[in-house]
Amino acid sequence: MNNLSIAAAVENIFDLIKILDDAYWEANSCDEKDYVYNLSSILTAEYIELNKLSVQDHHFDYEVISISQETLKQALSQFQLRAPNQIRRQTTLVKVNDLLNLLIVALN
Repeated sequence: MNNLSIAAAVENIFDLIKILDDAYWEANSCDEKDYVYNLSSILTAEYIELNKLSVQDHHFDYEVISISQETLKQALSQFQLRAPNQIRRQTTLVKVNDLLNLLIVALN
């Protein structure tokens, strides 16, 4: 881990979930929507688990709770590879890539 705090992880995961909602509605096919929905579901489960933690613990380093760290990293990396061909609006793509990069680096 590259010292991403729980507070920062909660904020970044929430921001990524919000922008994935845009990517979902911008998707052209059911297959693309399914791919976005899958990642959004994984992140929502993680976000829910992180919100169960005490606010007093938010300064600690982030560790994945809902699934294995490797599974989350793999899901993020696969989506990042697919994003340039799937997300057509440049502003959405830039935001998604920025947040994906931040989380992927933190999981290394």
